[in-house]
Amino acid sequence: MKGEGCSNLQQLAKVVIDNAVYPNKTMLAKRSAFVEHAETFHREACIPFNADHGGVILMSAHQPNLFPYSGVVRKLVLVHAVAEQLRNTLNSPVMELFCFADQDFADERYFREAQLPSVRGKNGTLELRLAVPSTYGKKLMRAVPKPDEAQIKRLKDQIERWVRESTESIIKHCRQLGLHAPEIVLDTRATFELIDQASEKSANMADFNSFFLAYLAQEYSLDTIFARFSQCQQVFSEEITFILEHFDLYARLMAQPYNQSVPTTPAPIWYHCPCDGKADVKLIPTPHTGLIATCRACQATVGFKGDLGSALKQMLPDISLRAEALLLAFSGIGITYYVGGKGGVEYLRRANRVADGLRMPFPVVSIWRPQDVYGGIGQLDAILELLRIRAEYNLANDERTCNTDVLNSELNDLLLDIDQAISSLEKLKANIASRKVDGFKETIGVIVQIQHQLKAQLDRSKIARDRSIVNNVAKTLRVMPSILDYTINIGLERTAAQWMDTLQSNRPFEADIPLTTNASSDELFGTVKQLCGGDLFE
Repeated sequence: MKGEGCSNLQQLAKVVIDNAVYPNKTMLAKRSAFVEHAETFHREACIPFNADHGGVILMSAHQPNLFPYSGVVRKLVLVHAVAEQLRNTLNSPVMELFCFADQDFADERYFREAQLPSVRGKNGTLELRLAVPSTYGKKLMRAVPKPDEAQIKRLKDQIERWVRESTESIIKHCRQLGLHAPEIVLDTRATFELIDQASEKSANMADFNSFFLAYLAQEYSLDTIFARFSQCQQVFSEEITFILEHFDLYARLMAQPYNQSVPTTPAPIWYHCPCDGKADVKLIPTPHTGLIATCRACQATVGFKGDLGSALKQMLPDISLRAEALLLAFSGIGITYYVGGKGGVEYLRRANRVADGLRMPFPVVSIWRPQDVYGGIGQLDAILELLRIRAEYNLANDERTCNTDVLNSELNDLLLDIDQAISSLEKLKANIASRKVDGFKETIGVIVQIQHQLKAQLDRSKIARDRSIVNNVAKTLRVMPSILDYTINIGLERTAAQWMDTLQSNRPFEADIPLTTNASSDELFGTVKQLCGGDLFE
């Protein structure tokens, strides 16, 4: 794919400029129809709409995740950074487009769940969840009702408790370890205002998630134009018809290089059933023509007869594209550049191969998935817990770094010693009881007292909890957290500003990004990182 080999913004911008797509009259007409759907989104979200679609279009897309993880938000920032480079070079308008895949299945995990770093939580995270009834599992995301006031309040309470407990833990451990305790005062109000705004304006859960990201982009001063896939993809009926008419070749190209049987390749579109479910679409084999759709939610099957173009028109506007066909169809409005995600690399490569085979245009594609390194309250709490456990149990004295594997091994040995000691005493009690020599009851009583003293003094359950914390530390530090972790620890505007600075300095896309927080904890973060060392941040 063009763009994959670019290592920084300067290289990427050059490739994008060299492959810029400018619209002809047909493309301009299709763009005009497309932006009407984008304008609908902006009107319903109550955000400004200023789309100059007469020049170059840069694009990204993602599902409407709950308080999305940072990688989703960075897509918008990278598109904006490339757009700014083009505006400084080309005598052309540049439109920054982001589309929400609100037609995806509602059982997607991150549609209803977000993660914050929390070392004492399961798997090293605090999970923020919205309830989605199982009856919506095979239905469209846009069909799920938006969260009610009680759910929003519960989310806010969880976030506030996480801030409070993490901050208190940091201060307590700093004092125990003889470190200077920073004054951490984090304000959640700005973040909560965006949540409240999304809750007020949205009509369903997909829009609640989408509006939150759109409002965040406004805080970042980005020029992003937003649209919903469930609405805008009807614009590409000609492109979809072309793919359907060449479906045999499309299927063969999709099957390469895995030699899968061509009949297993699904049609490139979904049909949106009246029940709000998603229906698989198949081509009716010759001599008959048309399309047939079977809903995964209600199991209903409906046929659309006629030639493929006519059958598709009968399905409109209730269609959406499968992932591999997305950028093929969007060639109808001339996408110059697309920011993909790490998880979508394979389908993008397949799509590129299919586009080449069908002789359809394909945009420049790149991915930006660095590791952000910063001392948020969740990250600091995890490192300090590790240092506290090392000091409390006098572990790893011969190690220069806090190697979690070493600490875990030594805690396992300690628990094993405790269990073996208690087991040996149990065997001793059993032997004495079976012999019933004089004073055996008093002797058993002494052994029981020793067992109680062992359990009380060594506190096996606490050691087991601390071992769990040690196992969680690396997970906490390496999790790709919700953007809430950034908005609360770093700040709304400062997050995007630091990402932009990193891009404009032409730092390699793969390099870690050091970020500064809006709390007085960065110095402490530097100190504890040196005390830990090792590979915790790799």
